[in-house]
Amino acid sequence: MHGRLYNELSLEIAIMPQTPLLIKSGQKASIDPALPDMQFVRTRRRLPNGEVSEAVYIPGSSLRGVIRAHAERLLRTLDEKHACYVEAKKFCLRQKGLKEDKEPADRLYKESCYACKLFGNTGVASRVQMSDLYPAIDPLRESRFGVAIDRITGAVAVGPFDLEVVTDARFEGRIVLRNFTVGQLGLLGAALLDIADGLVALGHAKSRGLGRVCIEFTRAEFRFSKRTDGAILGVGELADQQLKQKYGLPDGDTLSVDGFQATQRDALYYQARSNDNDQIRRWLSQAAPRWVQEASDAG
Repeated sequence: MHGRLYNELSLEIAIMPQTPLLIKSGQKASIDPALPDMQFVRTRRRLPNGEVSEAVYIPGSSLRGVIRAHAERLLRTLDEKHACYVEAKKFCLRQKGLKEDKEPADRLYKESCYACKLFGNTGVASRVQMSDLYPAIDPLRESRFGVAIDRITGAVAVGPFDLEVVTDARFEGRIVLRNFTVGQLGLLGAALLDIADGLVALGHAKSRGLGRVCIEFTRAEFRFSKRTDGAILGVGELADQQLKQKYGLPDGDTLSVDGFQATQRDALYYQARSNDNDQIRRWLSQAAPRWVQEASDAG
């Protein structure tokens, strides 16, 4: 199915910390003595004037991990079988005795759990791509100090150590979703909205209050391979009947939404877009409930 493009959502987002944020770099020690013990992950970027500068950023893999973990939590709340575990024996394809290099792509997709159908596994490619998120403004950073307490003696076990946190910033990036069902769009939207509402935190020291963020949806652009008026079309509606049966795609894979108008972009695709954060949130909110029914019907 990945050899074709039936539909696509390109979603541009901005993440702003509401409480101090720390995405750890993973380095145990830095050669720079001015940097704290636990430092924010950094990358080197070329500025418009040609100079190369080091900047903190949010890796796309960090955001993806939080979104997938929360989506799996939602799915397991409905039924454990909808989201497998990372252990080899609990991996959905392994449980059914399937080997990724021996089975056709349609069977691997059909036999994968609902979470793996969206986010991928070793046999099925992911439908979701997430870019790194880079600061649009110079982030405001500070150092915080902490210690680890021995719970038996009450004395300091480790420390003091310092953490580098970002207290004010705007990190911008993009999420791309391709060949999706309406339910898969809804599950991704539900996870994003929970993060945007502060129900799910990012990064290190979440139990200490760090990592609460706000998400602004700055732009959403849908593409469909068929004409649509006032409705989001899933791949189950756009694919031919043969492919739909092979992959077990859902029937009635459409969602009528307010203010959704698609115009012809070229000879093949129709496009709908919005730069309104409130409108994009409404679209995601309307799609969010669909994953429950779709996952239940998929078994």
